[in-house]
Amino acid sequence: MSIRIGVREAREKIGDRVNAAHYLGEHTIIERNGTPFAVLVPYEWWTEQQTQTSHGTLAP
Repeated sequence: MSIRIGVREAREKIGDRVNAAHYLGEHTIIERNGTPFAVLVPYEWWTEQQTQTSHGTLAP
């Protein structure tokens, strides 16, 4: 599951979003002026993506 929030809301709710990533596996897309700017994802998900990329099983 992923949600979209603005940069200002991300600043206000960073602790909640980090917990949602860690405990619930949520991805948070952070937008600036309606444009996706960054993504907060669970660490385990990120490391899996890095492993797949280094093994050539996922396009970078």
